[in-house]
Order: sequence, then C-alpha cells, then structure tokens
Amino acid sequence: MTHDRSGLDPEVLIAGAGPTGLLLALWLTRLGVRVQVVDPKSGPTTETRAIAVQARTLEFYDQLGLGREALSRGRHAAGLRLWTRGRARAGVDLRSAGAGLTAHPDIFILTQDQNEALLLGQLEALGGGVEWGTALTGLTQDVGGVTATLEGGGEIRTLRTAYLAGCDGAGSVVRRSLGVPLSGGTYPQRFYVADVSASGPLSGDRVNVSLDDDQFLALFPMPGLDRWRVVGQVPAELGEAVTFETVRPQIDSQRVAQVSAVQWFSTYRVHHRVADSFQVGRAFLLGDAAHVHSPVGGQGMNTGLGDAANLVWKLAQTLCGAAPGLLATYGPERRPFAVSLVNTTDRVFSGVVDPSPLARVVRTRVIPALLGLFSRPAAVRRWAFGRLSQLLIHYPHSPLSVGRAGRVRGGDRLPWVPLAGGSNLGALQSLRWQVHVYGTPSPDLLTWCAVRELPLHAFAFTAAARRAGLVRNACCLVRPDGYVGLALSRFNLQEAEAYAARWLPASGG
Repeated sequence: MTHDRSGLDPEVLIAGAGPTGLLLALWLTRLGVRVQVVDPKSGPTTETRAIAVQARTLEFYDQLGLGREALSRGRHAAGLRLWTRGRARAGVDLRSAGAGLTAHPDIFILTQDQNEALLLGQLEALGGGVEWGTALTGLTQDVGGVTATLEGGGEIRTLRTAYLAGCDGAGSVVRRSLGVPLSGGTYPQRFYVADVSASGPLSGDRVNVSLDDDQFLALFPMPGLDRWRVVGQVPAELGEAVTFETVRPQIDSQRVAQVSAVQWFSTYRVHHRVADSFQVGRAFLLGDAAHVHSPVGGQGMNTGLGDAANLVWKLAQTLCGAAPGLLATYGPERRPFAVSLVNTTDRVFSGVVDPSPLARVVRTRVIPALLGLFSRPAAVRRWAFGRLSQLLIHYPHSPLSVGRAGRVRGGDRLPWVPLAGGSNLGALQSLRWQVHVYGTPSPDLLTWCAVRELPLHAFAFTAAARRAGLVRNACCLVRPDGYVGLALSRFNLQEAEAYAARWLPASGG
C-alpha cells in the first residue's frame, strides 16, 4: 500500500542550516523527501567554530558517499601533548588507536565551516538549498501538521508542513515556541577562542594542553600551515572588554606558542544544559537546540550530526506510512546520551577550571604523572578512542532494540568487519533496512528476506568477524542508520516477523 504524500509541501521544514540541519536535509533529500531549509543568516558560516569530526560522524559521511571528500579537506591529529609551566610533561599517542574498530581510527580535524560547505555542496548538487535571510518566528501544530511563520525579505508568510526540525542553535526559536525548558546551568567563568597562526615548541600534529596553577590553554592543530585554534580562560580582572591583545600575555606566559597572526577571536560562557524533551508532537529538537555543553572532547557538533542520523530515516519511513510510534523513539534514544555527555564534560571541565589549591596540585602534578603512566597500554588508548569517537553510543533500552548475537545486542552500532576492498559497513550506503549474516544464511532467512523485500548481505565468518563479537551464522537486522535493530544468533521466523510487523516499512527498507 502506498501512502499519499502530496498534501503538504515541504514534507519537512528544517529551521537552521548548521551542520545538523544540513545533514538532515541532505539525507532526507537522498530518501526522496521534500525538504525546505530556512536560516536567518545571510549565508553559510565563515568562522571555523567546532573543529573535529569523530569516527562515527565519518561513518555517516561514508554512508552518504561523502567520506573521501571529507578526508581530503581536513587533517589527522596524532594525539595529546600535556604541558605545565612551559615544559612538556606527558603525551597520549592516539594514532590508529581505533584500529580494528572502524575505518577511521584517528582523530580528524575538519572545521564547522568545512563541514557545512561539504554538506551544502552535496545538497545543492541534488537540487536542494537553503533559504538564507529567512527566520522561523513562530509555529502552531495540530494532528495533521505544523504551521510555521517565516519572516524574510521584508515579508511575513506562513508555511504548512508535516514535520518541523528545530536545528536552530542554543537560542532555538523552535524550542521556545514549543515551551520546552533547556535545563541546566552556566559556568561563571568566561573563555576566549581564537584562530591564529603560531609557532613554538608545541607539537605540530597534536592537541597541546597547558595546565598552570591558575589557568589553562588548549591549542588544536587546524588544516593549513601553522594554523591553530586557541582556547583559554579570560582572567577575571579583565572585565567585559576583551580583545586578543588583552589575553596575549596569558598565552605568552605559557611558553608553548608565539602567535604571529589572528584570523578570528571571540569570547563566550560555557553552558551545560539539556532540553527536557526532544519532541513535542510533530516538532523535534536537534543539535544545540536540544543540548549545549563544554567543548571538552570535541563532542558538540558530532552529537548534533548523530541526532540527525537517528531522526532522518524515522521521518522518511513515517511519511511513507509507518506507525507514529517510530518517531517516538527519537527522544528516548538520543536524550540519555546527551544527558550523560553533559554530565561527563561537566565533571572534566569543572576540574580544569577549579581554582582551589588541591585542584591546582592535581592539574600540574598528578594528571601529568598519571597520564604518562596509564596512557601507554594499547587497551587504554583503545578505551579513550572509543569514548571520544562516539562508536560506543548504543540504545539498549529502546523498543527498537531486540535480541543478542554473541556480544552484539540490539541497539549496538553494527560492528565494523574489514573485507577485501572495504568493509561490511559499505552495504549501509543503500540507506535501507537490511539483513547481515556472518556465515551461511538459512533457507528460512532467504525466503523471509525475499518476501519482505529486504536486502540480505551474507559475509564470510572470518577471524575479524569473531573479534568484532559476532558468532557464526548470526543474523542482524540493521537499521538505516547502521545500528542493529534485531540480533539473533540463529534466524527465528516468529521473532523476525514480530519485529518486522512493528517496525519495518511495508516493503523493503
């Protein structure tokens, strides 16, 4: 049975053309959904802002055929170098720390403006685009759709859409219109961020962090020769009127970098907040509209992109007639991770900026000693990479997550298994539900996939598959975002049919 999708145009309105909104728009367009993107800015972001993409983000880019282009635009970082009082005290080498986990086992620097340019270029190549200079100023909704008020070009107009995605940042008009609180707080300290050209003893291929008694400085390698992102705390005595020259003495005192040119400078306060709900009716919150936190670990932009990857296929499938309950899984899957992330970065960040004497001793003496001692074993480096990379995000309590096959459970990211010329994740480029078997599919499974019009990918059960936690002849029903929906150590028709009847589209993926 086909579902009538002709009544509303666009089918999805996206407020905000940052990385989250652009990824959502591009993926929806690839799935044949009619999309409109509006943004009050006059054009794309020109500041670098967020600077790192994690391995999980690169896997999503691979699904969309953007992976190689993304890698050609950025640069890898080798790890971390820790300084105190101008002396290199410890280092963490994260090169290939994720080997065996993903095709992207390193830290990768690709700035926000580069991500936006990549995504916007692909969207425009498909005939899409952004209505710049147009702001969403209000909304109402009913059982049949959302009515949005837009202002731009000196005009006010209304637009009717099936669903609304609020990707419009920490000051989200969508969130305020929905009456959803952004619960949490704001740190009292102010911070500065600058893109600079610099030289000095700092390690050119690593994130350099300098921890002194009463201040910290972080320098991130950027694409380009001697280009760095500098982040530091604004001394309280400087007041509100802060320029780069007023914080330059602080940078010089750390004795790790000499700045020769400044491309961008800004100050900000750090929030740690999460929206109380990620969905109200037909409207959704994603990215900074749903969660804001410390930049520790380079997680913010990547978490928004993960929100988009989670919601996009659920929107497309619902527009084709899926049960509304599918969309109701978005918030319960994504919000717990956002809360956990905010809590984790809050603890780390609080320790970094704590002015107490004990905290100073921990920063300048204890951390350097322990970091050098405990970061050498490969298992520790692998553990650190797993948490930074977002590869370990999983949804064990979602109603979409059922069963277990070996170490792989419903809700886990499909493990990466290398193959000659690629990996098992290459099959995900279809952006469809699909079945993976590592071994020999049973006749019952072959028949079921044919009836359900589900793509079936049978892979050899190799040593790599075993190391990934799979078992021979295991059957995984994989969601379009690369997470396992149903995991079965052996195919069971009754279990598969019960799952499919609830969650799969009427035919195929």
